[in-house]
Amino acid sequence: MKITDLANTLTFLCLFGAKFAVAQDISIERGEQTYMRVGCYECHGTDGKGNEAGPPLTPDTLPPEAIANFVRFSPGRMPVYPEEILSDAEIADIVAYLESVKPSPDADSIDILRALVSEEN
Repeated sequence: MKITDLANTLTFLCLFGAKFAVAQDISIERGEQTYMRVGCYECHGTDGKGNEAGPPLTPDTLPPEAIANFVRFSPGRMPVYPEEILSDAEIADIVAYLESVKPSPDADSIDILRALVSEEN
């Protein structure tokens, strides 16, 4: 991470972090709808577990402040989403949706996969 990226992150958290601390009407359902509407699924998958185009956002979801900072000042390939396009409340909803996604089961817990592995050995 470049020094300027770190400075942007710290500035954002200092100036805007308190906005997320205020009790909000957070909705998992609205978060999923917004996640799909703004196209997060295209790079991060419909369940936030990532794909070839983007990294996973679950199961270790970042706090809303960090995600807001990243979507506002993305230094990489990800498009920037100003607050006029994606509000802080919508980001909080997206985070709630991502936190609600259950982790994928361990391959050892899936009978058919365990059987396939046993056959190969």
